[in-house]
Amino acid sequence: MASPFSLNILSNPEDNTLENFVIEVEELSNLDFFKRAHLPTDIMAEIESKSQEVEKASFTISTYCPFFHAKKLHILYIHDKSQHTKELSKILSLMKGDIALYTSKKDQAADFLDSLILSTYSFEQFLTKKTPRRLAFIVENQTEALQTELAFRVELLSCIYLVRDMVNMPPSQKYPRRLAEQIMKLPFRNTKVSLMEKKELETKGFGLLLGVASGSDRDPCVLVFERMIDKNLPTLALAGKWVTFDAGGLQIKPDDAMLDMKSDMAGAATVVGTLLALDSETSLRANIVAAIGLTENLLGGSAMKPLDILRSYNGKTVEIGHTDAEGRLVLGDLLGYLEATYSPQTIISVATLTGAVVYALGQNYAGIMGNNQEIITEILTNPVWEERFWQLPLDADMIENTKGEISDIKNVTSGYKAWSSMGAAFLTHFVKDSKLVHLDIAGPAYRTSAYSYLPKGGTGFGVMTLVEFLKK
Repeated sequence: MASPFSLNILSNPEDNTLENFVIEVEELSNLDFFKRAHLPTDIMAEIESKSQEVEKASFTISTYCPFFHAKKLHILYIHDKSQHTKELSKILSLMKGDIALYTSKKDQAADFLDSLILSTYSFEQFLTKKTPRRLAFIVENQTEALQTELAFRVELLSCIYLVRDMVNMPPSQKYPRRLAEQIMKLPFRNTKVSLMEKKELETKGFGLLLGVASGSDRDPCVLVFERMIDKNLPTLALAGKWVTFDAGGLQIKPDDAMLDMKSDMAGAATVVGTLLALDSETSLRANIVAAIGLTENLLGGSAMKPLDILRSYNGKTVEIGHTDAEGRLVLGDLLGYLEATYSPQTIISVATLTGAVVYALGQNYAGIMGNNQEIITEILTNPVWEERFWQLPLDADMIENTKGEISDIKNVTSGYKAWSSMGAAFLTHFVKDSKLVHLDIAGPAYRTSAYSYLPKGGTGFGVMTLVEFLKK
């Protein structure tokens, strides 16, 4: 995949041509690099002076100093290593102009690269005056293994940029069929991508997805991805909600709640970014399949109505308690299709499913729940940087309370207030033999303010977590 950012990976700091040179100091007791770089004596004195105070605070020294062709030198020491990502990303995001980042820690090189790339992202496609930024990452004496690792990392970060761009794109620019065509043009080499259009969805019985789409004059579609490595290996499935704009249907959202609804396709975008990042990975020990449902949830004359009853792909009937609880309907059909077609051991669904999860966990955590505790524990105990998850309950009583009186189930049950868990409880009705893990990423997928390397707007949250998990 062509890199969406300008990046050079250098092994010699003297090859730098960019105006900002950033050095993250890991060990102040070792000043050899600065000595051989012939820093001015006053800067060396300041570093040595502050190195005596490291138990008290982190520090940054920024000075206009010609240093390996840079105009400005930034020396950064972070005393509390638990704050490393946040501190470094904050410094990088505030800098103006091109940036070269130097590290001597080869074992942390990928982490430094993540900070450099992800914290300097900006969405400028609709600005008449763009300010493209060039980046350089400098690691001396690179081994072949490190070069391979960094090359994969650049591919991964490019996929996260792609997800951020898709989420930030205005809704009129990403209606279902248009975006499906763009995804099919992505450079998948080892993953088969196929499209199911409205007529085929009608024939196959995607009644819930079609119900959600009925208020829009844009036809829905489903994209299916297959990475079949060996039929003797287990199969894992991903399902993603791609509602390109969610007005709430006939039970329309209030205007302030609608202002970030171009992001209601972030879950499926995360699935696409994950699959693209893994497309060239040769060490996978599972077949990976995925389905994303693309639609809008609007309020035209044919829109589904409260108390309508729809029939799902797996045959179960669903009474519509609220037209704005549409994401679980889209996922319900996808789960039924994936289980019936591929018999996966586990399906991981990814969606900006509920506003309730934002009230419960804020913007720094996503909710995780389901009935495959092994996978849930794996994700919880191996966090990837700022991608944090918190397990929410999902029990038999919740599942029982999603059952209907004149239908098999209802998409919303009045009186039971655990809305995020109840969304997951609804999804359990569409898998029989497969296990289910549900990621509700509504909080961190689209932020109202930046945090660490996660920018305001689309963040690409979840791609790193899923890639690292699936690589294992």
